[in-house]
Amino acid sequence: MSVLRTVAVSALAASALAVALPLPAYAADAGTPAKPGKARAVTAELALDVTLLNTVKVPVDVALNKVESPAQRDGAMLTAAVDGVANGQPVTLVKAQVGKSVTKTDANQANASVQLVGADVHVPGLPLTTLLGLDAMSAEVSCPVDGQPTAKVTAPAKLTVLGKSVTLGLNSPTHVDVPTIGSVDVEFSKKTVTSSTAAASALEVQVSINPLNLNVAKVDGKVTVAAVSCEKPVAAVVPAAASSAAPNPSGAASGTAQNRTTPKDAGEELAYTGSTGTTALAAGGVTLVVAGGAAVWMTRRRRAAHARHR
Repeated sequence: MSVLRTVAVSALAASALAVALPLPAYAADAGTPAKPGKARAVTAELALDVTLLNTVKVPVDVALNKVESPAQRDGAMLTAAVDGVANGQPVTLVKAQVGKSVTKTDANQANASVQLVGADVHVPGLPLTTLLGLDAMSAEVSCPVDGQPTAKVTAPAKLTVLGKSVTLGLNSPTHVDVPTIGSVDVEFSKKTVTSSTAAASALEVQVSINPLNLNVAKVDGKVTVAAVSCEKPVAAVVPAAASSAAPNPSGAASGTAQNRTTPKDAGEELAYTGSTGTTALAAGGVTLVVAGGAAVWMTRRRRAAHARHR
């Protein structure tokens, strides 16, 4: 009986060891890397179709003082050359006492701002007539990594359109007609804010004029003043760390707690180990079957030996 008892004890020990052995762990979700924020600022953008006196159309697509994160640019005199206009000489499109476009990004936020002070905005063909005249104006946006993006525009205290003083409407474009020159529609403080982005433009100006000057017959298009936008940074997503099982009050940690983490349910266990919890139990069951067979064989051997001695 002592031999049988020894075999049974050994089988139980082997079974317990099989259950406690660590299961192979497979790579968990690698997570998502951090995504930097974006910021953009433009002092003035002109998207115009300029028709010359010879009916040739010249597109003017210019971004003045355009910067993207992270950068800063100052410009008080902004010019651009327009084919066929002013004998190929650069045309002054924006003249200001102060013109600044600034963008900043880091792990916590993305910001953009434009500031204009004492600015005159011109279009090709109207060198002596100011399309827009303003004393001071600014636009800024902020996109924090944690929080709602914001957009803010400061209106100019004084604004002239084609030499006429105008008061900006807050809910609809302001329409200005100038005899012998044309018409202008000015929209103030156009803003768009979402959960992750913000954009603003201080002024959007729809232009339709007939200057008949400097070889220019007609100018149509849009002028945007002080345009800014941002997109918030995204923090890195670290895969959920598998927490170790709590230690026993006695201080003796179980084999399972020492060697592997404990998933919340069977579905998660598949992600961690590639198998279910029945694997260890099956291994233990096989060990018990083998041990049981050994015990039966020992019992039969002892009975046969006893029969021969009778």
